[in-house]
Formats: sequence, C-alpha cells, structure tokens
Amino acid sequence: MGRWLAVLGAPLSLLGTPAWALGAEPPGCPPGEWFCEDAAPLPPEAPLPPEAPSEPPPAGGEGEPAVVQPEPSAAQATLPPFAGDRSWSKPEPPPWAIALRGEGVLVESGNDHTSMGGLGASVRYTFTRAVTLDLGLDSIFGTDYNGYDRSELLLSLSALLFLNESDIVRTYVLVGLNVSSARVDVGGDAQSWGYFGGQAGLGLEFALDSRLGLNVDAVAFMRGRTDSRAAGEPEFTDGSGRVSNTSGGGLLRGGVVLRF
Repeated sequence: MGRWLAVLGAPLSLLGTPAWALGAEPPGCPPGEWFCEDAAPLPPEAPLPPEAPSEPPPAGGEGEPAVVQPEPSAAQATLPPFAGDRSWSKPEPPPWAIALRGEGVLVESGNDHTSMGGLGASVRYTFTRAVTLDLGLDSIFGTDYNGYDRSELLLSLSALLFLNESDIVRTYVLVGLNVSSARVDVGGDAQSWGYFGGQAGLGLEFALDSRLGLNVDAVAFMRGRTDSRAAGEPEFTDGSGRVSNTSGGGLLRGGVVLRF
C-alpha cells in the first residue's frame, strides 16, 4: 500500500510546482532572470501625440484667419466678364484703314449732257474714337458744266470728326482741303487746269465688325483755278458778260472701310 502511494504521489507533486520552477520565467521578471522580487505591473503606454500637418497653413494676417477662395467651377470659367467689371474693356479697332468708294458729282447743269462721276480711295489713321485723318485720291471723269470732256485727279486731306460713340452706326463731320489737276478738251484743244479749294460734309459709318464697315457721305466743295491760263481764259462767263474761275459742287460717295 505504501509503495502505491509513493508511485501516485510523484506526479501529483508536480501539479503544485510553480511554472518558473519547471523552466518558465516568473511573471514580471526581465528576460533571462529566474529569481526576482515581486514587481508592480508596467503602466499602459501613453498614446502618441498627433502628427503635425505636413503642409503649412494658408498665409494670413497676424491674428486673423486666412481666407481660402473657392476654385471656380467649369461653368463659371467659361462665362464672359461681367459688363460692370471695370477691369474689362472692349478692345479698340485697328487704327489704320483703307476706304474704297464710288462717287457721283453734283454740279449745276449748263447743258443737256452734264454728267460726271468716278472712283476714289483713302488711307485713314484713327487718333481717337472721335478723330480720324483721311488722305484721299479720287479720279473723276465725264462732261462738265460747259459741255467739255474732262478727266480730273483730286487729292484731298480731311479730318473726320465722329459725333457719337455707337459701335454700330456712327455719324461724322468731314472738313478738309483739296487740290486737283484736270485735263479738259476745249473745242479739240486739250488743256491742263489746276484747282485749289476746301470741302465739308456729313457722313455715316456702319460697322459690320471690328475690321470691316460701310460708309456713305455727302461732301460740298468750293475751289478756284490756279493754272497760268486762268486769268486770260476764265472758265465761266454768264449772260451779262461777267467771268469767274471759282466753282463749286457736291459729291455723293459710298463704299467700304477695311481696317488693319
């Protein structure tokens, strides 16, 4: 009986042996230590502070929050500038232009065959929206007041003074000077006459776009002969025998304006 108790007692004694005695480290001891004093449990680790933002905050005044402007949407980016925005203004048209025209001459008819007309062209330069300088060259031909066949080349320098700021239709006053040279057939004798005078008129310009327009005007002129034959062979003689080398008339003109 005692032998059986000894055999059963050996394994039961192992059940009461602490784990560190069998090769396991006691709890709370540093690694590799078998004998240590009772140690208090380690406190839980404190949470790490949040990481600082990688991007710097938006710039702003000291002590004032920065204002972040929202990005415009795709629809807003395609909208034209607001008409009341003073930073936006309509582009000015090009300053240089060429005017091409046809014209008819209005003169008192001294016979049944008086009829004159021609073609002309001008180079224009715009100083401001109100003032344009016009240098023109016109070729006029036909039958004059006296029934003479005539061809004439006229050079003019005029200022166009625009009276309104409309972008579609503008009214202008024209004032200027002109000189001309005429080739006149007087009874089979071809003579060269010269003239100097002035002109004034009113016109309209219609803008089709910033580079193309139409214009019409009526111009009255007054001039006198300057050639050497004028004193001995005056141009006009009335029924009472009075003579004159001063003449006047009008032009009706219309054409296109090309800006560049």
